[in-house]
Amino acid sequence: MGSLKVGRINLNDATVVMKVRDSVNHLVHNPAEYYPLRFKPQFYFETPARQLPSERGWYIILDGQRPLYVGKAEDLNARLNTNNGSIDNFANKKRAFDPERNFIKKLNEMKILQNPRVCIINEIALCSALGIEADELTELDRGNIEKMINLFRACFDYL
Repeated sequence: MGSLKVGRINLNDATVVMKVRDSVNHLVHNPAEYYPLRFKPQFYFETPARQLPSERGWYIILDGQRPLYVGKAEDLNARLNTNNGSIDNFANKKRAFDPERNFIKKLNEMKILQNPRVCIINEIALCSALGIEADELTELDRGNIEKMINLFRACFDYL
């Protein structure tokens, strides 16, 4: 078998993979990292209770305790709380397909999703848990962590 392409975080090492998974699971136990999420007509998301931090990190969109989607953001608040960051090309009538986030918005609008919310994972907090500096992460690392969170999203113990 070949090796995964990695940056600073060696995800070819089972110990490192388990540490990333366990660190994310620990971080999702913080109630302060959960925000109600709603669809704001016509095309947007918003967290109505309060803004998210304007920091880099990852987010898990949940319906109650069920994880639906994982994403990464340069600015968590901008990605999920601004018209520009949360539009996902929904307003483009010439789009050939819809990303998953548009399906989540539509299902929310139709009241099929009963308890949409988002759990955030701050990059600095995750890096601290992994024993590295956030400024050491490469874009490859950030994308790989997004994939790891996505693959393990059903394994985390959400509040």
